[in-house]
Amino acid sequence: MKKKVVKIGIVGCGRVFNHYMKIFNKRKKKDFKIIAICDKNRNLVSKVSKILKCEAFTNYSLMLKNYKKKLDLIIILTPSGLHFKHSVLALKNKFDVLCEKPATMLPKDALKLNDLAKKNKVMFGIAFQNRFNKSVVALKKLYENGRFGKILIVNVRLLWSRDQEYYNDQWHGKWKMDGGVTNQQAIHHIDIARWIFGPISEVNSIMTNQINNLQAEDTNNSIIKYKNGATGSIQVTTAVRPNDLTASLEVVGEKGFMVLGGIALNKIENFYFKKLSKSEIKLIKKSSEIVKNGYGNSHGRILDLVIKNIINKKKQFPITAIDGFLTANLIHALYKSDEKRNWIKVTRNVKSNRLGL
Repeated sequence: MKKKVVKIGIVGCGRVFNHYMKIFNKRKKKDFKIIAICDKNRNLVSKVSKILKCEAFTNYSLMLKNYKKKLDLIIILTPSGLHFKHSVLALKNKFDVLCEKPATMLPKDALKLNDLAKKNKVMFGIAFQNRFNKSVVALKKLYENGRFGKILIVNVRLLWSRDQEYYNDQWHGKWKMDGGVTNQQAIHHIDIARWIFGPISEVNSIMTNQINNLQAEDTNNSIIKYKNGATGSIQVTTAVRPNDLTASLEVVGEKGFMVLGGIALNKIENFYFKKLSKSEIKLIKKSSEIVKNGYGNSHGRILDLVIKNIINKKKQFPITAIDGFLTANLIHALYKSDEKRNWIKVTRNVKSNRLGL
């Protein structure tokens, strides 16, 4: 019996697309094929299509129309502020969708994507790839096994470098299209803290522009209260020079602690637990990996799961629009706190006056 090959269409050939290209090139399994690619830059998309040996489009709607029922998956790699619009078009045309983070700029739009996917009986997923880092998988397993005991402190730190040129395009750092370090770079790490140790009840943020010139913030310092009684902090910036310094998560419990670090939550840098099984010790020892940049190694793992789900006709991707809603909700609470210069409760209807507007 001939194995199914997942036929893929991609929209967006920018910065993150180059990272995806490396993943595609490394993948040894012949279980997917890129059929069509779209970008408004005619010269760029033409060049890329020749490399991939696929059809090039500058009109996204036309690509979807021409390949209706001929593609299994649309991967959305456009600027953040366009993710919702491009996802809606694909879902309405009954394509499964994998979208880069953030799936939406506004939390309520993530719920709309969830409803639209259900209505059209297709799958929608988000590339929060750090959830599949070996170190993060180990951390979550130990937490679920009760090795931390009561969680006391959870700190997120992202000390990265983005120079001014990065913000001088048409969308990076803009409120409508992107946001600042909180919604662009640190959203991955904030998502991890919320996903494993949340929900989060209240936040208090101070956001500033320390070096970079952009509409939004290049630095955020926040205090966090978790519903389980833990407290913590978020310290994130793109003002480090000259290179990325760290992306870390510090978790302190009554029975032990763990520090994830590296530049992409890719290493277990320190840990202590009162009690560990032999399998848990083995897991910890195998859970640090080498990465080349802040993207890490886990986009390939996301892609693998997405392709498997399509081939096996499963009902949903590993990270759904509801996950996107919950993390977007927290991000908006952080921005709202800075706007109000006060504590903000993380409710379902919390909304920043700036982000996505």
